[in-house]
Amino acid sequence: MKIGFLLELSEEIRRAPFTGPANHVRQVFLGLRRLGCSVSLLCRLDGRLWFTDDLQEFRPVTVRKSDLGLWRVAERVLRRAQRWSGFPYLGFFESRRFMHACLQELSNCDLYYERFNWMCYGGGLAAARAGIPLVLEYNGDPLDDLRARQMAPAGIQGAIARALAGRSLRGADHVVATGDGWRRNCIAAWRVPAERVSVVENGTDLVEILDRSALRAFRPSADAGRAPRVVYLGGFYPWHGVDKLLRAAAALLRAGTHITVTLIGSGSGEAAARSLTGALGLENRVTFAGRLSAAEYAAVLADSDIGVSPYCGWQEYSGLKIFDYKAAGLACVASGEGGRPSSIRHGRTGWIVPPCSESALAEALALLAADARLRRRLGRAARLEAERYHTWQHSVRQIMQILERVAADGRAAAGTLERTRLAGSRRMPDPA
Repeated sequence: MKIGFLLELSEEIRRAPFTGPANHVRQVFLGLRRLGCSVSLLCRLDGRLWFTDDLQEFRPVTVRKSDLGLWRVAERVLRRAQRWSGFPYLGFFESRRFMHACLQELSNCDLYYERFNWMCYGGGLAAARAGIPLVLEYNGDPLDDLRARQMAPAGIQGAIARALAGRSLRGADHVVATGDGWRRNCIAAWRVPAERVSVVENGTDLVEILDRSALRAFRPSADAGRAPRVVYLGGFYPWHGVDKLLRAAAALLRAGTHITVTLIGSGSGEAAARSLTGALGLENRVTFAGRLSAAEYAAVLADSDIGVSPYCGWQEYSGLKIFDYKAAGLACVASGEGGRPSSIRHGRTGWIVPPCSESALAEALALLAADARLRRRLGRAARLEAERYHTWQHSVRQIMQILERVAADGRAAAGTLERTRLAGSRRMPDPA
């Protein structure tokens, strides 16, 4: 199968260290190639379009029907008029350019696989024009993300943006959601038919990076006299709940439970987290490790005891960090409700606490900090489950099954249409 991998709005995928989304893209791309697919990727980075067949060599793309001639002149004039008049942003020129880039570079594909993004609909336009099936990957509701950042569009702009997003999602042949919460959201918020939305959870490459023998949960001795090490991996945005973790850690220290906390990652809320650390008197207990590569943070996780996923105000609780924690053999404390996150079995592979509850989070951390046997039991079970269910190989195989089914349905529909056309032409009277 020849697959066109579309990233109309991409994070940096060319150079390490890679963010979680960038690593996700790379793992799916490489996994599909390992399964025998021919995969070419078209992405927009730094305001330019790039093409690659191997994620090593990236070729800049000049779109003949958009970057040259009168269209380019018209675009510049209309963009100035839009800025001057305050007319709502439609994403028209970006999407049109991306559509023509797809038709120019990826016209012979069997299927397009696109990571869904806000105000990006060029892939859908190209798929419709070329008659190529389109599968969208839904990694979260971008409108929820904008609301959390207090950047959600309002008024006419908001109505236009929501209409475009809904039309893009409903226009896809299938949607792959990265968690059950996002599947529910896709169906309820965007009215995508339930039978056209499947769940394929993320994977982790830490299963391959970390051997069991390197993990504290599997070591013969676990430094019984050492204060338990708590680790957080992710962003510093409001819905990630880093402030809840810091306050819970302060409550534990006040109660006489000694832990250390390592925060791995970056984000706009990092300065606030550092300020809160100082205000709570945690400077000697909390380490800000910054943004690390997978190999770098794998070593930190392997030498930790408890991984925390304290989401607050978020619809999907099964994030990439949980799979990394499980692969590293950590006892995981995760926010959740309503049977989520499904990737954690309470009391067996981790501990689920109500979202946004500092007291419940503190209680769970205190329990695990005091019971090394429980930590090791949870961590070992989590690692074994990660080896079976959370490798990227497992995730990509599930994606591949969906792509094969959609491509087969597309071929069947095309065949039916062709047979109908031929039958109609046979019934036409002879003009002579």
